[in-house]
Amino acid sequence: MQGGATLGVAYFLKANLTAPWNSNANRARALARFFTFLHTARGGKSWRAATEVDHLAFHQWRRRDEAGPHVEGSTWNHEVSLVNQFYEWAVRERYVAAVPIPHCARRPVPMGSVVRAFDSSTVPATYAHDENGERIEWMPPATYRLWRDVGLRGYGPDGLPSGRFRGRWAARNATFSDLMVRTGLRLTEQASVTVFEVPTSIVLGGYQRFWLPGVIAKNFSARWVYVPHSTVQEVVAYVE
Repeated sequence: MQGGATLGVAYFLKANLTAPWNSNANRARALARFFTFLHTARGGKSWRAATEVDHLAFHQWRRRDEAGPHVEGSTWNHEVSLVNQFYEWAVRERYVAAVPIPHCARRPVPMGSVVRAFDSSTVPATYAHDENGERIEWMPPATYRLWRDVGLRGYGPDGLPSGRFRGRWAARNATFSDLMVRTGLRLTEQASVTVFEVPTSIVLGGYQRFWLPGVIAKNFSARWVYVPHSTVQEVVAYVE
């Protein structure tokens, strides 16, 4: 961070101490991209000296320049949001005088929507509008089962075992996938669950629940997780 390593540590410890590792990793990469651009393409400029003109130049290179990476709108919006959060924190801590990202008024939210107390009345003006944020994509159950059987269990599209499959942990991987799909657990959450948390009895039937501890839940969001009987049977079979 060009002499600001101590500040960077302070930002992650003070502002993002409880954030998941992967969230902080994405945040660090977004900041590194912008700071590297300032140094290499804007005359060795420090992040403290960045202006809106520098941000607009970064936007041009990142999105439109023929020699640039041409990132998608969703990727760009995520990066801008993370960099904007850092500079808003730096302004509050009086490390810089202003956020080097132009802003515009936030669109009015529909009546009845929940507005968080810390939501700003403005948003970065360079947000993309091609991110397909309104499109909902989903996979029908039959398609998911086909994907699971072919990709994880070693079956062919005809429903028969494939002789070309060389996987060693087909049952485990299919069970892991089914549990995640049926419960909505995040990848890192489920990977941290032990046999002491998940239900291991098939005599009860129906849905069984287990408590996801805050220490392994994203943003410490401890909660009850409900597992259908068919998935409990898979988990029990793997545990045994």
